[in-house]
Amino acid sequence: MPEPLDLAPDEYARLVGRYGRSFAAGETLFKEGDEATEAFLLQEGRVRLLKRVRLVERSLIVLKPGDFFGESALVDSSARNSTAAALTSGSVLVLDRLTFRPLLERYPSISIRLLEQLTRRVRDAEDQIEIMMVKDTLSKIVSALLKLVQRSSGAGEIRISPLELSTRVGLDVESVKRAVQRLREQQYVHIVDERIEIPDVEALRKLYVLLGTKEELRGVEVPR
Repeated sequence: MPEPLDLAPDEYARLVGRYGRSFAAGETLFKEGDEATEAFLLQEGRVRLLKRVRLVERSLIVLKPGDFFGESALVDSSARNSTAAALTSGSVLVLDRLTFRPLLERYPSISIRLLEQLTRRVRDAEDQIEIMMVKDTLSKIVSALLKLVQRSSGAGEIRISPLELSTRVGLDVESVKRAVQRLREQQYVHIVDERIEIPDVEALRKLYVLLGTKEELRGVEVPR
């Protein structure tokens, strides 16, 4: 049983039997521009939200079990403002406006999960605005890593993929990989699978200050 809902096995089985839906890796759950009629609570697997900006699709976020998405369908039937594509196989709970309120009343854990996620989204949006105000690529990456460390109570270990990091800083994956590799070569970070280890958080903070100082002095972007 997925951890986020914290239900008894038989209760969870009834919930999945009524609202559950499986999906395959590579499947599109909905497309940008489609009519929004259902919201989804991810139970297993990973899903990526994409948005077309001019002629390029940009990754907005990589969703994990427990994440709620497509929630605009619960407010009105407007068009989807993003595309949801499955990175792996998995399952979701599918909710519409008629079933959503009774579901929240019967399963308080879903209400709590939704409130936590909405709070986190506001916090992440504020972080992204701050990161977007930084000019150079390396400073964006360092700023994002420091914020993730702060969210993990100061622990110097973060589990995040280049794709997920790219969505946080608004850069393409290759640019993120190059910046992380530069930090790795200078011993600011260690990489193990999708886990980034920061051996000295204070040293990374000093680097961020140094990069900002150089940018102010030069009046231009720090060379990549």
